[in-house]
Amino acid sequence: MFFNKDLVLASIKAVGEDHAIVQYQDKEVEVNLSPEEVKEFHQYVVHQENMLVPMNLKTQKFFVELEEPWYEQELEELKELKELKELKMTPYQKGKDLK
Repeated sequence: MFFNKDLVLASIKAVGEDHAIVQYQDKEVEVNLSPEEVKEFHQYVVHQENMLVPMNLKTQKFFVELEEPWYEQELEELKELKELKELKMTPYQKGKDLK
């Protein structure tokens, strides 16, 4: 992403079902999102440590691409593997009574 006069770092104020309210340069705007954009934006917000998002002023589009999104099922699998590792068990030993 290249920075130019049309790009700003907007502060996310609220996220709705089909829109987001952001603030930049002392302006607050509501940005309508398509169903696909909503999914991407919600995923982006969940994984951010701050509530800032790069936005194109002319198109009012957000730059919310993540390298690799995390999904709930994958997180559950990772938690399970971590627990097994803490117990020093292999996935094959899970459920067996170790003595």
